[in-house]
Amino acid sequence: MRVLLIDDNAMNVELFADSLESDGHEVVVERDGPSGRGRALRERFDLVILDVQLPGLDGIAVCRELRAAGVTGSIVALSSSAMAEQVERGMAAGFDAYLTKPISPAALRAAVRRFASVA
Repeated sequence: MRVLLIDDNAMNVELFADSLESDGHEVVVERDGPSGRGRALRERFDLVILDVQLPGLDGIAVCRELRAAGVTGSIVALSSSAMAEQVERGMAAGFDAYLTKPISPAALRAAVRRFASVA
């Protein structure tokens, strides 16, 4: 699968990208909301993994804009907030799943496998 990972935390990016690449996925990384949104609009990805708290434009706004632009592929939120209202807000914006951090590489890989059949 071709995965766009949008996260500004260097340690998370390295850990997540290494985990997904070891499973054979192609991982493209962007580190802020505007860059991630632009990349997702310009290129086709099987899955977008999107941190909710990003510089420049938060992940919920990015997701909402991607859906408004017609992006129908799977978009998964990553957030350190598991509060019900935050999850509801994210799902209302168009996320297909909402994963809370910290997330282990094994749990991330399992979540990505769930979307592999959709892609």
